[in-house]
Amino acid sequence: MINNIKHPTQLWTGDPQTLNNKITLHLQNKLCKKDACQTCVTCTQITNKEHPWIIWTTPERSYTLEQIDKIISMSSFKLDTDEQRFFILPQAERLTDQCSNRLLKTIEEPFAGYNFFFLTARAQALPLTIQSRCVVQRFQSKTNLETYRDFLQPFLNSKFTDPINFIKKLDALEIKEQETKELTDELFDYWSSIIKDEIQSEDSVSPTTQNMVTVLQQAINNPPMTGSAKIFWKNLYITAHNATKAPKN
Repeated sequence: MINNIKHPTQLWTGDPQTLNNKITLHLQNKLCKKDACQTCVTCTQITNKEHPWIIWTTPERSYTLEQIDKIISMSSFKLDTDEQRFFILPQAERLTDQCSNRLLKTIEEPFAGYNFFFLTARAQALPLTIQSRCVVQRFQSKTNLETYRDFLQPFLNSKFTDPINFIKKLDALEIKEQETKELTDELFDYWSSIIKDEIQSEDSVSPTTQNMVTVLQQAINNPPMTGSAKIFWKNLYITAHNATKAPKN
């Protein structure tokens, strides 16, 4: 689909902070009469997610049909000329197939003035039915591995020698379940690329590399439950340490 910022249904991809900044500025440009001045009531309302024309819908674990029905109800009547409504769905990868299917007709043929923004770090995780109806905007940003590089050092160099320091760094972070899933995905890709390099340069893959890939694959298949991200990381540290430590003679 042609990249067109005026299209009423948008899929924006990037890290959460970048997307929040981009959508905030975009909405200020659309609604502020002083070219996104950042100081007026309108800009302040948008920054604080309090503007009456902007409906932010945030999932807990996944979007619910009640949330989707509310969006459908609020966008089911015609607007006056020049009136606008914006529906923002962050972490859009948490849309279930059932929620997506219910929303399709609304985003496919919205009344004039309604705009839908799906924000996600993992566009490939969205149902294809949603992706196909959106104009896609991709924003370059730091990867999660770059953002959390200091915290992730043990998993990047396979040296699990300082658990106390690791726990201190973990306790200082406000890391959530969704970020944890994204980080384990990226760590898996990181170690998978190392396997490819080793295969190209040597006859066999090192046990450490293979073990790290196996551990991360298991972590992806068993993601953290709600409220258990920090426990997940502590267990992953122990599992990775046991899988990669040198055998005793």
